[in-house]
Order: sequence, then C-alpha cells, then structure tokens
Amino acid sequence: MKKSLKKMEIGTAVSVAPGRVDGMLQVGSLPDGSPMEIPVIIVRGAEDGPVVWMHGCVHGNEYCGAFSIHALTRELTLQRGTVVALPVLNITGFQRQQRMSPFDGYNGGDLNRCFPGKPGGTLTEQMAFHIYQHLREHATHFVDVHTAFTADTRWALFAPPSGDKADVAHGMARAFGFENTLPTPLDTLGGSALIEAAKEGIPGLIIEAGGIGSAFSPETVADCAERFRNVLRHLDMLPGETTEYGGLTLFSNFAWVNATRGGLFRPAVKCGNRIAEGDLVGRYYDVFGDLVEEAKSPFSGIVLAIGGGPVMPNGEILVHVGLDPQPAR
Repeated sequence: MKKSLKKMEIGTAVSVAPGRVDGMLQVGSLPDGSPMEIPVIIVRGAEDGPVVWMHGCVHGNEYCGAFSIHALTRELTLQRGTVVALPVLNITGFQRQQRMSPFDGYNGGDLNRCFPGKPGGTLTEQMAFHIYQHLREHATHFVDVHTAFTADTRWALFAPPSGDKADVAHGMARAFGFENTLPTPLDTLGGSALIEAAKEGIPGLIIEAGGIGSAFSPETVADCAERFRNVLRHLDMLPGETTEYGGLTLFSNFAWVNATRGGLFRPAVKCGNRIAEGDLVGRYYDVFGDLVEEAKSPFSGIVLAIGGGPVMPNGEILVHVGLDPQPAR
C-alpha cells in the first residue's frame, strides 16, 4: 500500500501518494470558447522534500525542452520530494509551431516576459497568471528549459545571483554543469518566470540547449535529461553520487550583436568561441552572392548563441555574447 502524502492538485493532476499522475491545467479559453489546457506531470517520492517545478516550450517552437522533460519523467522514481513538470507551456504557439501565441504575437505575447501574469490581461498574460499561481504555491526550486537558434547552443542562467538563495541556485547550476553560465541580475529578463520566482525566494535555472524547431539531437535530449537527474541527486531526491562536470565560467551579463544591414548572413564563429571587441563574427552577402560587408563584434566575451538566419533583415540578432567571462570561485 502506498504511503499517503499531502494532497497536491494542479488542474486535473491530483497526487496523494508516491508515483506519477498526469492531468491538464486550464489556462484560458480559445476563440471558440473551448478550454485552453496544458499538460501537467506530477512525480512524487515516498517522503516529502523539495518540489522542483520544470517547464518547457515557454516559446512554442522550442521543442527540445518538451523532449528533455519527457526523457526525464518517463521512468522517474524519486526517493523523496516532488517533480512538477509542464512540458508544453505555450500551447497555442506550440500548436502553430511558432515562438509566441498566434492570438497575441509580439503585442505582449512573449510568455517569458509576462510573469507573474494578469488575471484581466491579454491571453498570454492570463496564461502566465494561471500558471504562476501554482508555481508560487508549490515550487521550492525551478527549472525552465529553452533553446536558441542552432543545435550547438549550450549555456545556462541561474537566479538569484546574490542573497540567501544564491548558493542554492549556484549549486543547481553546478549540478547541471553547462560550463557557460550567467548569474542573472534581477533587473534582467523582467517578466520571466526565473526572475519573478527568484524575487520570491525560489531559486532556479534557465537551460538553453539546442535550437528551435528540429535543430536539436537525441543526444542533446539524453544529455539534458541526465543533467536534470544530476540536479535531483544534488538535492537528495534521487540516490547516488552527484556527477562533477567541472567548474563554471560566469558572466556579468549578456548582449546581442544586431545586424546593421540586411542580407544573406554567414556566421564566422561558433557557440563557445571567445571573441574580442572588433573580431569578425560573420559576413553579409547580397542576392547575387557578392560579399557586401563584414560584421564585427562591439563586445568581448564568449559566443552563447548564433542567430537563426541565414536571411537577415537589419536589426536581427546575429550573435549572443556572454560578457566578462570569469572562472567561478
């Protein structure tokens, strides 16, 4: 007979005992009046402990997060604590295979800038509100899984960067083990679940792994799932020793190199490359195939992500750079 635990209810996912339950959480209504629902997975151990809230597809076409959460939870047996996993958060963007909700788009439609949400706001703000109420109620730790543009993306962010919970967040980042990591200032990424949760004392991570759409591999999914298990071992939720992946390289912040002109863009750098101010990051070609300009970085740092391209209007992101890289102490 399974041990009885304190009831946890998130939508139709209702857990009162060790093991896994699935359900759906209504986060709004679609234009035809039908409920807009997202999937919820609750996995509980035999004893109370940390509650790790994980979600993916905050941006609807960042599928690596959903696959990684599935790989983790498929056969997960915890010795203590709880994992609450929502593999597909932005369900309308997910269904349309696009970053944001088709009902809001760029008009306030970035779910990762809408937390903690508004009960009377836009569709996306109301989604954020319904989700965040449960996150705030249940979570002791937080993980948000994203992708960038290209398959070789692998970096992380943690918050808070200082204060009572900073060591907890830093420990989670070390256990996940992506070398390039940002201790995220609380005035950065306002409206993200990471920052809003950190302000309320819930330490957490954002993971950036792989690229949008199909630009990720089964190996990336398996690697992320194992690193999530390592975070759970670090929190004594799974048995076994925590793997030491090595030291972290920390940044003061990040910045984007944006296109100063339109054209066909070919990057000259890869994720993880160190660059100096003035270094070549790519070249613009016109529609006849002629080289028209070279793009130089105005920053020094480490390349965290490469823009999607190859067709770039002016203003598009070319390269994402981590600033002031230093080994963690």
